[in-house]
Amino acid sequence: MKTIGHVRRLVRSAGLGVLRYMPKTRLAVRHTYWKHEAKKYDAQAAKIAVDPKRVFFESFGGRSFSCSPRALFLAMCDDERFAGYEFVWSFKGQERTDEARENPSLARATVVQRGSAEYFEALASSGTLILNTRLPEYVTPKADQVFVQCWHGTPLKRLGYDVQIETANALNTTSELAERFGMDARKWTYLLSPSPYTSEHLASAFGLPEDRRAQTVLELGYPRNDDIARAAADDTGETVRAMREKLGVPEGKKALLYAPTWRDDSYQAGVGYTFDYLIDFDELRRELGDEWVVLFRPHYYIANAFDFSAYEGFVIDVSDAPDINELYIAADALVTDYSSVMFDYAILHRPILLFVPDYERYAGDIRGFYFDMAEVPGPQCVTTEELVAQVKGLDDTYWQQYGEAFDRYAATFCPLDDGHAAQRVLERVFVG
Repeated sequence: MKTIGHVRRLVRSAGLGVLRYMPKTRLAVRHTYWKHEAKKYDAQAAKIAVDPKRVFFESFGGRSFSCSPRALFLAMCDDERFAGYEFVWSFKGQERTDEARENPSLARATVVQRGSAEYFEALASSGTLILNTRLPEYVTPKADQVFVQCWHGTPLKRLGYDVQIETANALNTTSELAERFGMDARKWTYLLSPSPYTSEHLASAFGLPEDRRAQTVLELGYPRNDDIARAAADDTGETVRAMREKLGVPEGKKALLYAPTWRDDSYQAGVGYTFDYLIDFDELRRELGDEWVVLFRPHYYIANAFDFSAYEGFVIDVSDAPDINELYIAADALVTDYSSVMFDYAILHRPILLFVPDYERYAGDIRGFYFDMAEVPGPQCVTTEELVAQVKGLDDTYWQQYGEAFDRYAATFCPLDDGHAAQRVLERVFVG
């Protein structure tokens, strides 16, 4: 027998499938829902006092214990100045919530399930809200709450108000997505940034008014990158060895991290975003299998079920690894397409290669970029054969060909990623 919850999900999926093709109706339904939920939340929140020593954390909409919220939480746990603080973490779904409650790293936190009564009580009562994605549209922080928007990467792809191509992104047009970015920006107390480049483009993408930027944008580095910077500075190699052993990288093999992003127009109702631009793993194994293994990490939006059983011993599926920093640290080189992982990985000063078979379409018809992709210090490959040739030549030609460009790239996009960003942010937000 199907449960009531299962039936509701089916009805919701069918409804969303219909609304996808009725943008005006969809917008009216969405605004009506937000208005109703906001009225309900505001009435509940008004009855709840704000505790300035309570901090609410959420990462990727409750999907993981990760990114800058995690880095700031762990830094606070290690800092005696926050011994009297209470921490709350939000997770999506019962399974993730149960797993989080068993995580020893979260021992000091109260774990709540996203969307539950406890979740909304925590949002309304916490003096500081620390997230790396948008707050629900119907939740507005109170005047005595601080909202720290960490975001989750340096923008390569155009975002929000900066997207110049009007397309349908699942259940959002470009204009609808921009509106939702603007709604979030109006709630911010602070926006974290690792560079002048990121400060400029995130402020623009979210429609942050010019007169608010100086007081809102904290250009202090990304706390989430502190672990990467510390690993890069570890001359002993112990951090790298530990990560490789943890991930199962065989002794004597090099690790190639393959981390593609999602495509706005590749969406299937009831499934999610799908990905159809995989590298030819047969070719990779045939040409590189004696020397390399592949760590496969798709964007968390991608809903495909990938079966790598035929590549056992060569492809290590790290799709569910909670901390992508561990993958960066373990990898000898990165292959990506249009993902912001190309900026974080540069902190390690290791080779970056691009596999972009749909470059012209992506740049011209889907999203567009903030800068010329030719500035990325690495080859742009459109076939697996080209990629294989570049990987084989890494030791001989990469730094000779891209070394100077790499230095400029790192100086532009990672100037503040020195391993101490979390402490700078805590000083600014909590100490003043």
